[in-house]
Amino acid sequence: MKTRIISGAVAIALLILVLILNRTFVFPLCIGLISAMAILELFKADKCTKYSLSLAAACAGALLTPFFRFFGLWGWDTLISIFAVMVMFFDFIRDHNNRTFHQAAFMILSAVFVTYSMNLLVSLLLMSSKFGLVYVILALCTAWVSDTGAYFTGIYFGKRKLCPEISPKKTVEGFIGGIAADIVVMLLVSMIYGLASGVHVQFLWLIFTAVVCSVTGVLGDLCASLIKRQRGIKDFGNIMPGHGGVMDRFDSVLFTVPMFYACVSAIPIYYI
Repeated sequence: MKTRIISGAVAIALLILVLILNRTFVFPLCIGLISAMAILELFKADKCTKYSLSLAAACAGALLTPFFRFFGLWGWDTLISIFAVMVMFFDFIRDHNNRTFHQAAFMILSAVFVTYSMNLLVSLLLMSSKFGLVYVILALCTAWVSDTGAYFTGIYFGKRKLCPEISPKKTVEGFIGGIAADIVVMLLVSMIYGLASGVHVQFLWLIFTAVVCSVTGVLGDLCASLIKRQRGIKDFGNIMPGHGGVMDRFDSVLFTVPMFYACVSAIPIYYI
């Protein structure tokens, strides 16, 4: 537990530093590194790291695209992503005798989904000069707060299992507690931010966003747990002692960020 707390504290400190430097190259660099490490862990889980050309193309796309999006070179990020996918298809055709279609499809899906989801954090940041950073914070919080709320609610009140065959520790009570925690934290952050900055808050839409993002985060967590269970691994990595790998911390984030982005694109939570 001590190792877990120390590791978490270091991660939070680094996250705060990146958020402070959100208007510098540090932000897209961090997004790119996290994306590339997550892709590497997914490839490793399915024993695909030996396909070096596909791995290199996937990681290169993940590292480069956040910079083009961050610096406003629209279209180039999409072009690089498409080029990376084409290289992966070419690599599959070139080496088709040594790999299955399942592996090729898993690698391409992993690369596209991870890169797309993480790059939406850059899009959220650039969505508004006034509250773009708050959107990024909420998009991350809605995953991690829900997970934390579900964990503690499950410990103290959990009785009915949610998906025992996939994640034995998850409970229905924890699931509800995670949603409640998400709503409370997002309301508190938005009320404080609204009072401090003078922006108006769409509270009903904020609550709806919190609920759907919390549910989506659980879906992401369960999908990641299913991959680990089917591949016979406990964690995706060990880069964060006590927590596992990057994917172990960002599995729900990869699902909540696109949902959060879709919600605030449809109806902004904040307005002047």
